[in-house]
Amino acid sequence: MGLLASKQHTEGDTRRWVIKYGRWLDNTATIEQVDVTSSSETCTVSNEMILGQDIVFLLTGGILGETLMVTVVITDSFENIKTDTISFHVVPA
Repeated sequence: MGLLASKQHTEGDTRRWVIKYGRWLDNTATIEQVDVTSSSETCTVSNEMILGQDIVFLLTGGILGETLMVTVVITDSFENIKTDTISFHVVPA
């Protein structure tokens, strides 16, 4: 499991996030399945989508000062499974 990034998320906001997996996929591989989850009960993930070689999701909510992990699991057309995380820290609006 790799840590892709550490990001800030504004308290109570809804923000669209994009992860570009093109550099990590084999030349002819495509993303077949994605599962995006949040470690937080107050900052939730929704609308996860596969757009070509990108993963898109919405992150909503959060409590000021909270730190959470978003876990992204992709399965490609060669049945390779890649698990990554993004650390988010909730900041004031």
